[in-house]
Formats: sequence, C-alpha cells, structure tokens
Amino acid sequence: MQIGFDALVSLLSALIGALTVWYSLKNKVSIQQVVLDNLSKDMEEIKANKKEAQITLHKRIDILKDQVEENRSKNDASISELKTEMGQMELRIIQAIHASKK
Repeated sequence: MQIGFDALVSLLSALIGALTVWYSLKNKVSIQQVVLDNLSKDMEEIKANKKEAQITLHKRIDILKDQVEENRSKNDASISELKTEMGQMELRIIQAIHASKK
C-alpha cells in the first residue's frame, strides 16, 4: 500500500511539475507573441513613414522642377529682351555714325 501511495505522490508531483513547465512556456509564448505583434506594428509604421517621406520628397522634387522651368523661361525671356535692346542700340549707333558723316 505504501508503494502505491509513493507512486501516486510521485505521479502527482511529476504532473504538477509538467503543468508548471507548460504554464511557464505558455506565458513565454504569449510574451513573445506580444513582442512580435509590437515589432510588426513598428515595421508597418516605419514602412508608412518611409512611403510618406518618399511622397514628400517627390513633391519637393516636382516643385523644384517647376521652379527651374519657370526660371529658365524667365531667363530666356530676359535674354530675348536684351538681344532686342542690343539690336536697337546697334541701330542707333549706326544711325548716329551715318548722321555724323553727313
């Protein structure tokens, strides 16, 4: 009878030990799942921020392209005006030279 009682106590202590290990592993897995979920959320936020940064960068590049084109057209207009004024000045100089020769 004593052997059966010792076997029952041994079996119960082994069962309690197994349950303890199972609960501790279950808690560790739960903690790891929470950490994994947090890391996944962080990665998604980083990806979203990266996409937003790329969109902002492309907008800035487009704005700079527009400014460059606008400045280029202004420069072309200014150069055309200068050429016209230089041509008129050249005509006045030539006319003044002819007028002084007469």
